[in-house]
Amino acid sequence: MLERDWVSIVDPDDHHQRFLLDVSFLLSSYQCIYGQGCPGTAPGWDPERGCCRVGAHYMDDHERRRIERLADEMGAEWIMRHREVAREGASAREPDGSWRTRVREGACIFLNRSGFPTGPGCAFHHYSVVHGHHHTAHKPEVCWIVPLRREVDETVADDGEPLWTTTITSFDRGAWGPGGAELAWWCTEQPEAFTAPEPVYRHMEAELRLMVGDAVYDELAAYCDRRRGPGPTPLPFPLGTAQEGAT
Repeated sequence: MLERDWVSIVDPDDHHQRFLLDVSFLLSSYQCIYGQGCPGTAPGWDPERGCCRVGAHYMDDHERRRIERLADEMGAEWIMRHREVAREGASAREPDGSWRTRVREGACIFLNRSGFPTGPGCAFHHYSVVHGHHHTAHKPEVCWIVPLRREVDETVADDGEPLWTTTITSFDRGAWGPGGAELAWWCTEQPEAFTAPEPVYRHMEAELRLMVGDAVYDELAAYCDRRRGPGPTPLPFPLGTAQEGAT
């Protein structure tokens, strides 16, 4: 098991909110390699499905309604399976009452395939890029957060108010629960995905700002800049061992 180095930052705008951030992963050279060698998480070589084979679980009903409205607006020009979306609905209900995007032929219904004019990949991602938006503007939250993982714990501060600790690290197999053992390949555990010219905290800046806020991100980036030093080379895979611990 790889040890990790962490930094703790209290939100300057809310002293009851603390972030514990995995510096080892944020300084690493990880990048998503969908369409650039990713074999997918299903058994056998399945690069077009990538990690989209189980659909996207919505954060709440507001997100579900947003995605359903957006799918109607995008139409068949952007969504390969739009006819099925229109006929059956964009969303499917789980036995526990939660909702996710519908799955067809072993993948999210919004995953386009080869032969479609946009090419293979997420319809929302393609739509965002062509319209000059960052993909966080349209994709379900779980889709733009991964491979980052967020966990929130609540305790009670000395003043009796709730104290929130948000941990941000990377998804590994264990984080997916029992389903993690079924993944044939998972990117954050493989050296093939650690090839980015810039570290995670830089090329995932937009995602991190949404997760922690601008003030915390700026402090995180300044800390990582100091840890990284003047050289351009980010930390390689494997992620390395703890050096300073949480500060």
